[in-house]
Amino acid sequence: MINDLRKSAPSIIDKPASLLEEAANTRVSIEEYKSLRDTLEVIRKMQIDLTGFGLMRYFFTNLFVIDSADYEEINRSLEGITIYKYDLENKEKSALLIISNVEESDKVLKILRSFNSNTFKIPEGFPQIPSEAYALAESKIKELTAKQVSISKEIAGLKKKIRQDILVIHEKALVAKDVLEMLRKPGGTKNFAVIQGYIPKKMEEKFKDSTKQWMSVVEDVSDPKLIDESPTLFDNKKFVRTFEVITKSQGIPKKGEPDPTPMIALMWPIFYGLMFADMGHGLLLMGLGLLFKVKGQGDLSRWGMLIAISGASAAIAGVGTGEMFGYHISHMGPFEGILEEGGALHSVSWIVGILSVAELTFDQVINILKVSLFIGVIHLVWAMVLRVRRLAQEGHKLVMFTEAIPNITLYGGIVVIMMCAIGSQYDVMNMYSKVHTEAVPWVTVFLGDWAQVWIITRISVIIVIASMVLMMVGGILHAKKHPEDGGDPASVLMEVLLGKTVESLAHTISYARLGIMLLVHAALLMTVNNAFVSLGGAASGGAMAMIIGGNLGIMMIEGLIVYIQSLRLHLYEFFTKWYVGGSQPFRQIRPELIYNQFIWKRK
Repeated sequence: MINDLRKSAPSIIDKPASLLEEAANTRVSIEEYKSLRDTLEVIRKMQIDLTGFGLMRYFFTNLFVIDSADYEEINRSLEGITIYKYDLENKEKSALLIISNVEESDKVLKILRSFNSNTFKIPEGFPQIPSEAYALAESKIKELTAKQVSISKEIAGLKKKIRQDILVIHEKALVAKDVLEMLRKPGGTKNFAVIQGYIPKKMEEKFKDSTKQWMSVVEDVSDPKLIDESPTLFDNKKFVRTFEVITKSQGIPKKGEPDPTPMIALMWPIFYGLMFADMGHGLLLMGLGLLFKVKGQGDLSRWGMLIAISGASAAIAGVGTGEMFGYHISHMGPFEGILEEGGALHSVSWIVGILSVAELTFDQVINILKVSLFIGVIHLVWAMVLRVRRLAQEGHKLVMFTEAIPNITLYGGIVVIMMCAIGSQYDVMNMYSKVHTEAVPWVTVFLGDWAQVWIITRISVIIVIASMVLMMVGGILHAKKHPEDGGDPASVLMEVLLGKTVESLAHTISYARLGIMLLVHAALLMTVNNAFVSLGGAASGGAMAMIIGGNLGIMMIEGLIVYIQSLRLHLYEFFTKWYVGGSQPFRQIRPELIYNQFIWKRK
């Protein structure tokens, strides 16, 4: 491969390399001429020929440019030496023509240097009369500036023409560098090299078979320090792999820590689909994502696949809400016939609009919020259970039994009380009364008809109180055992009474954004569609501009907002409760390729 690079690279990079070198030299020359011009501008009115300065046998003669304020002190320091002072256009500067005998030249130079002034010389090849040298410097600057513009245009054109070829060469060279740096040559050897690293356990046999022609050794990592430092290899299916970019943003999971990527792959489409539920917008977004996937490279391709999956989930959820560009799917021409009785899809037509947002009635809003909170409860409990698992692995049993597990029961009790409030039609003060025999949303479905509001409220209150007491006791014990943490009984009581209860409510209500974003999306589309009708419909150019521009605007703004909200629910509600991360990623010997494809041939 290196030999191939040596043959192919010169024909591609020689010309741009010479152009870049020429551009750099031109830039340096312009800066030098500008510096000379700025100096000459100070003294260009002096009609003095500087050709013979500094070349006399018995006299030292030279021109200096000084700050005008320093003249008196310089004059005193050079007492007895002939000085001619010239006022210049710049009043802050003055020119001094100094004539002394050769023996005093060192004294003159030393004093002038102490005032940051050196002998003024016009470069060779320039007229030694300042005004003529200034004119020549000006013309040189104009000439070089024009040349610089020409070179820049040529470089820009060449960059566009050979960009791909340059990137291919760069990646090949980088791969060669990275691979060769991993080969360690034992000291004093010429024909041997050593490769050392990690392989997945399940690939041990394959590795031994592939390396049997060489000396290869495989051993388990047993050193605790090496175990902590060992890299983490993501081993997910192709669909799940798309969501690794989100996990990586929070750090690589440590050894023994669950990889959250499969969990994200399950919940992300649900979150995004529910908030952006529209079949038409979802399909367009999926098409955009697939375009990025096919045409993009590297991270852009991975993010394109994530956008495509988000769009597909929005399209599927749009079937559930019965919406396509804000219109009811069952009333649209292409679908109406196949969904009605006798149609090809009539048997599954019940799915269309199962979570309807058609009229935005109070009951529809409540149902949507119920679904949102139910999804949120599952997500949060999932995170809490993972925290219990992590504490058990780390051996923190006191914290696990007196804080993590009671936190789950406390949270469950508070959520069930919230459901009881909904079931009692928000008669919060009398929920415990036997008059409230209503079903508890979600709870009655799982526990049966006996689970009525009044009895579930009483059970939940007992569970909440018991959980709080256990957490208080555990917190006080932990504070006594670890006084360095700065906790005290009063702080523990306040944290449990206010912090944990309010936190449980806040985290659950945070998932109401799933339903709220869906309602906002539906309301915006309804507004655009009503405006389209009021402006004259398809017969009006203004109405067409309104509906096309409105849909595009909603897609861009809502699509971005929904993405941010989905990300937030994972990063701030899910990860923060259990995830640690911080491991090193597993790196292949050959880096990830974007512009090349390599096939390793066996001889």
